[in-house]
Amino acid sequence: MKKVVLIEPQSREDHVYKSVRMPRLGLPLLGARLKEAGYRVELYLGTGETLPWPRIVDADFVGISTITATSSEAYRIAGYLRSRGQTVVLGGIHPHFMPDEALNHADYVMRGEADLTIVPLLQALEREQLPWDVPGVSFRNGREVIHNPCATEAVELDPLPTPDFALFRGQKPFRTVPVITSRGCPYNCNFCSVTLMFGRRYRFRSTENVLKELAAYRGRSVFFCDDNFTAHPARSKELFRGILDEKIGLKSWGAQMRVEASRDPEMLELMRRSGGDMAFVGLESINPATLAALNKQQSVEDVRECVRRFHDSGIRVHGMFIFGSEADTVQTIRDTVDFALDAQIDSLQFAILTPLPGTPLFQQLESEGRLLTRQWTLYDGHHAVFQPARLSPEELQRETIAAFKRFYSFRNIFGNAFQAHWATSFYRSVGWWLTRHFERKNRWYERALARLQAIDPAPVALLFKRLKAKPEQEPGGKIATLQVYLIEKKGILHLRLRGLIDSINLPELIRTVRSILPGRSLHLVVNVEGLRFASNKVTAAFVRFLERLGGRTRRLQVVVSGKDEQKKNYISRERRLKLPRYELVLNRR
Repeated sequence: MKKVVLIEPQSREDHVYKSVRMPRLGLPLLGARLKEAGYRVELYLGTGETLPWPRIVDADFVGISTITATSSEAYRIAGYLRSRGQTVVLGGIHPHFMPDEALNHADYVMRGEADLTIVPLLQALEREQLPWDVPGVSFRNGREVIHNPCATEAVELDPLPTPDFALFRGQKPFRTVPVITSRGCPYNCNFCSVTLMFGRRYRFRSTENVLKELAAYRGRSVFFCDDNFTAHPARSKELFRGILDEKIGLKSWGAQMRVEASRDPEMLELMRRSGGDMAFVGLESINPATLAALNKQQSVEDVRECVRRFHDSGIRVHGMFIFGSEADTVQTIRDTVDFALDAQIDSLQFAILTPLPGTPLFQQLESEGRLLTRQWTLYDGHHAVFQPARLSPEELQRETIAAFKRFYSFRNIFGNAFQAHWATSFYRSVGWWLTRHFERKNRWYERALARLQAIDPAPVALLFKRLKAKPEQEPGGKIATLQVYLIEKKGILHLRLRGLIDSINLPELIRTVRSILPGRSLHLVVNVEGLRFASNKVTAAFVRFLERLGGRTRRLQVVVSGKDEQKKNYISRERRLKLPRYELVLNRR
């Protein structure tokens, strides 16, 4: 029986989402599907440092599912596994929109909904055949890149297996169980990638199908992961009545929804009676111009009335606002905090508008030259990664953190305790700690923003240095010479090394690189395709140098030749399996 390992990587960056211990549903769904097909399946959630490598490296196939903010960690894991000769498949929303980039780090990329394609893909690989007929798969045939068209028909949800959380290894039971009842969204917000990935046709699981799954979660908290849980009111009410009639007895549940859900009194009553205690509402903005620019189709008064109606029904509100649209100013951000406190929103998140790949917003800002970086770990909703229209990136970053600190102030934790549910004070106290932790860990970014904006978009050669080794000749009569090039482009440092490294010029190389690198760079790419080493000892010393560089940069990529004899130089030689602090990018030209 073939063993398949599926990994959901976590970002190494500090942000508030890391405090939420709940996996996305992609891997438990795919794992259940593979288990049905006769594969031995293990699921893992974590960063490269926390994964159990002895259990992963003996897998026949490894699949990695990633969003944009975790893609760098996914690439780091994938590069290490490929350097060991393992077959790696990348999937998820980021590879769907960036398949050519993902193929630089994996053998195969699955685009679109993978529910019906992962088994045919692995079966083709078992037969040692290229997956020519598997929809939505990207791969290389020699130097040619193949992108099979995605399936034209959307996946129907009822035939899919129930997500199997028992396949996760080394995880404590999740406090909140994720459940999905639909896919797609009929709306078309220009910053959202959901409709581009899953379509605007709303697909539902039948009420009977959902209730059967929920029956296994009696007494537990559930989070419905639908992008718009109440978009079909009649269907939502039917589900709530089913929860009550079947006496499923959920401890509580929460879900994402739009303001429209608050306008239906019957809906609100059924939500509360069936266990709904928290509405996660995309309020987005109190600026009418911003709401129009985001195509939200709601007014500021809708937002205020939404909060009031949920509260009147005994349901807490987690408001989600976005800062940084074309109409936003510093005053808009400050006014939003005033509004949130006045409306007594229980908890909230202030997200910085993030142009995710594939969205109209990303395409617009890219065409206008307003993207500051493609350092994907920063595309997490907490970092300004583009040039706003009416305020500077530094102001956007600084004011967003200030807004968090003001809302989650010590005074507001307890000042609202008598008017609100006790849980509101608890979540606000958690927000107080997370906000200050994030601010402390991300003070470096405001300095980085100034550097990103100062970068000339044209490549600028910063260094050309030739370091002489001992005047001995290599085989073939070639003088041993090390060539070092450093180029900076759009905030990315490209270090290119060619020639021979020995025990004499390695110390000089290390001193030279340290003297010209900034204290902490965002992104460093080291190309070592033309590099040779005088001995194994020198090789080991150079790899240790790369590890130290990994501590001085947010992202370090090491580009090596796809030839086996070179890539093995950069795999840990220790007995204990260890993921390097850099991404190993195999150039298979």
